[in-house]
Amino acid sequence: MKNRIFLIDDHPVVRQGLATLLNQQSDLEVCGEADDAVGALAAIAVAKPDVALVDLSLKTSSGLELVKDLVIQHPTVRVVVL
Repeated sequence: MKNRIFLIDDHPVVRQGLATLLNQQSDLEVCGEADDAVGALAAIAVAKPDVALVDLSLKTSSGLELVKDLVIQHPTVRVVVL
């Protein structure tokens, strides 16, 4: 069974690079991506990932606030901060 990873970063090239690297691992798969906190919270509710990989410096929102919201709204999702 693969661990499902959700990427949150405001730079598309970074998300693409991370997705490529993670999807090459036999036990990992990227199940979704977002470039801001609002989009991430909505998409995570649908994608139900195991892990959220979060960039702390997002253009339109605070990555730190997103981490706080994730812990409250999706307590089973583990969070890794970049």
